[in-house]
Amino acid sequence: MEEQENEIIDLQDNDIIENMDNLLEEIELFQINANIECIKCYMFYVEGQKLLNFKKTELDIRENKMTKKELLALVLKNNKLQSKKFDLTGIYKYELNLETDRIKDFCKSPSEFSFITSYSNIEDILFHPGIELFNDNNAMILLFSRTPKQQNPIRSNHLNKNKTQKKVKFNIKENSKPMNKTAKTKEEVKE
Repeated sequence: MEEQENEIIDLQDNDIIENMDNLLEEIELFQINANIECIKCYMFYVEGQKLLNFKKTELDIRENKMTKKELLALVLKNNKLQSKKFDLTGIYKYELNLETDRIKDFCKSPSEFSFITSYSNIEDILFHPGIELFNDNNAMILLFSRTPKQQNPIRSNHLNKNKTQKKVKFNIKENSKPMNKTAKTKEEVKE
């Protein structure tokens, strides 16, 4: 037997689109709208322009909503890394919420769709019931950052700069007269 070289089979765009129509009509996975019960949460920690670390966790949500209270608790629980405090600088929601009739459009030109929503405040974050097959892709992204503290060399001049100094002179010469500064009464003077 001769070895045949594997050739790439060229698929025509029309064949793919026709097959996609059949898949979308026949397979129930694309037609079920299901509530979202849990989402993935990605937390990125940035210092300056450098990514220090990231965490991934799964969050249970109720009624397709992450409440403001739950989000705040998540932020407060995760705003420290290696005993360094980070500031929350970004809250993003990635929600793949395609309707069944838009899947084909998405496959033809995915750049026309945007699934990321940015939030500037801590607030309730709503997710919409969607195609069950796509719900696993929904996620929250939290961006924590901090600016590194610059260490300046300490100079001795700077240490004394804000301190006030008072110069005091002592006269230590021994005089024959005692230098009492207490007032003498009339009786003491007569004696």
